Amino acid sequence: MISQPFGQTVLMWRLARGLTQAELARRARLARPNLSAIERGRREVSLGTLRALAAGLDINPGTLVDGLSPWSARQSTRPCSRDRLERIAEAVVTGGDGEDPEERRLIRALRRLTAARAAAATRRWGGERRGKRATVGAWLLLSSGYPREMVQSLIQRVMDRQHAKADG
Repeated sequence: MISQPFGQTVLMWRLARGLTQAELARRARLARPNLSAIERGRREVSLGTLRALAAGLDINPGTLVDGLSPWSARQSTRPCSRDRLERIAEAVVTGGDGEDPEERRLIRALRRLTAARAAAATRRWGGERRGKRATVGAWLLLSSGYPREMVQSLIQRVMDRQHAKADG
């Protein structure tokens, strides 16, 4: 189980719940700029703010305090066999879907990361904040919820397939 800084934990839970900063701020009765500062680690939180954030995310306050990601419990729910890794990598490149919600989350995150990498390589990034934030969310999902070796293997498999597709 991987423990994250408080602000990153709030961000991961917000993204896992599919909430914008404005939506979570409204639910927690916080100003959106304050929530942004919390997520970036630039603001400390009071016990009342901690409770409000947890209520807005519909989780136990201890989960935020302990730095547990929404994906940490799922880390070992299904073994990642070589066949599964290959299937996920193939789906990323071909536009396919996964067999279950966990695979679909992995596929979406990997697509975002590889698209960002390709855009950066061709200097087409353009500084779009929303794209950067989605990429950060994808990286957080992968790095906090899955073993490092698995993430590296998946990224390498996707890149190999993309190169083979471009060459072939």
